[in-house]
Amino acid sequence: MARSNRNSEFAERINWPLSLWAFAGVMVVSIFLTFWAPFNFTVALTITAILIAALIYAHQKTRLDIVVINGWLYVAGAKIEIKYIKGVKELSKSQFLKLQGADADPAAFTATRYWVKTGVKVELKDKSDPTPYWLISTRKAKALANCL
Repeated sequence: MARSNRNSEFAERINWPLSLWAFAGVMVVSIFLTFWAPFNFTVALTITAILIAALIYAHQKTRLDIVVINGWLYVAGAKIEIKYIKGVKELSKSQFLKLQGADADPAAFTATRYWVKTGVKVELKDKSDPTPYWLISTRKAKALANCL
């Protein structure tokens, strides 16, 4: 995955929203109390530390990095050269939800996060690639569409 830098034409990182972190925090406290009551502080602290480490790992693995640099689009570990992009369509909330559900193509590459309500559809023109389009969650749909 390319890292964004000052030469990046577009860069966005989508992390967990505050509401998801708040929910995870409440769950961690709840699990700590659940183990502290019947056992002891050391057991509860050990299990809580393991849970916090798992949450941090999950956060790192589920963040979405979108970078356009040097004629390439990098999204969530995938990359494509811009010359293979036929078109980019900025999607409204309703259009984005339809493409995630009823109108979805099973062969499409999707890099979506449920807490981001807008995105772009990147149509491809590579004859050797069976993927018809990429569906990407982004809060900066207009900027990404203009960049591509």
